[in-house]
Amino acid sequence: MTTRALSSIPPGTPPRSAVAGAPLPRPKRRVYLAGKMHGSGNWRLPLVPRLGVEPFGQPIDSGRFIFTGPHFVPFGGQSHEWVGWHAGVEQHDSSPWPAPEFSRPRWVVPGLCMEWIRESDLFFAWINATDCHATLLELGWAHALGKPVYLAFASRDLARQMWFARNCPRTTAHVHATPAEALDRALAWEVPFE
Repeated sequence: MTTRALSSIPPGTPPRSAVAGAPLPRPKRRVYLAGKMHGSGNWRLPLVPRLGVEPFGQPIDSGRFIFTGPHFVPFGGQSHEWVGWHAGVEQHDSSPWPAPEFSRPRWVVPGLCMEWIRESDLFFAWINATDCHATLLELGWAHALGKPVYLAFASRDLARQMWFARNCPRTTAHVHATPAEALDRALAWEVPFE
């Protein structure tokens, strides 16, 4: 029988009981940030400062979480301008604007968003308008994929109007003053059934 002398244990090794009882650090959540984009600015930029700087479509480590999407199509020399989604892809048939040279087919945008949602651990949506049509579609995809959903409403009235969305399974919904405040709360949310 071989015995191990205490002196053969490397210095700084914690006792076995301390290792066994120590909680494992929780891995960073992979989060999809759904919500409208406006010409006046993108609310995601303060939350994901490397958005539009990192290679297109790659997850971005944002400190407390990993951003999975949506990413922005580089267009017109601006790597993450909100108009990139629209001007960087083909326009609908009745559009007065010609498709830009090297534009991507329209189906690319929803296809990429679906994939980025699939890669996520948490679907977060900042809802500050009732006409967030693409966000609601993304929300449906997140539910179909079984993702936990955090809905952040900019007002009580919006939350009241979207009663159906906020009462879906694996969903929590709250009213918040800012997207940053809402995301802090979402990252602290103990997601059910993980």
